[in-house]
Amino acid sequence: MNFSVIRSADTLWGSAAAMELAMQKRHLILLGKELPALESLSQKIRKHADVHVQYFQTDDASTQDIIAVCDYINMHYEVDMLFNFAEIGFEQKLEDYDIHQLDIKLKVNHAAGTLYLHQLLPNLLLHGHALVMQFWCCAAPMQPWQEALVNYNLHYAEFLNSQWKETGLIIKNFTVEVPRTEPVFTF
Repeated sequence: MNFSVIRSADTLWGSAAAMELAMQKRHLILLGKELPALESLSQKIRKHADVHVQYFQTDDASTQDIIAVCDYINMHYEVDMLFNFAEIGFEQKLEDYDIHQLDIKLKVNHAAGTLYLHQLLPNLLLHGHALVMQFWCCAAPMQPWQEALVNYNLHYAEFLNSQWKETGLIIKNFTVEVPRTEPVFTF
């Protein structure tokens, strides 16, 4: 039985993706930081779709959490899809961040997705047609530095797709622009 891993399932976009995949009869593994949100989403999915749902509380700022949950998933489940959701952007100017806040933000929004992919890669490569869907959410209109981050991720995915061409693993990137409600900070 194949499962789809949904990272950030406790967010609006992650839960929407989980519901959509459940309606497509995909079995799910939900990951997120907020346990009550994961439990609620799991119950909602089970009520509306006849699929298996597991959920695990993880902290994307903790490499140890990522390693532990991925090791558990790799030992107990077959995974043929990874849904990676991340918000790219900064709410304040770079110089206004405390170094610890900045460290967490960079880990959660930029490094964690690659770490999940790395750790789940052996499992994904076992399947002839595995898929990684990466959703990058940012405020619209996109600032030049946001475009640079999006372009980096697109080019990195192109590189990985060419490297894994023979394996059947495909990475698809999507950028979601959300209307800006807060002030614009430029660098």
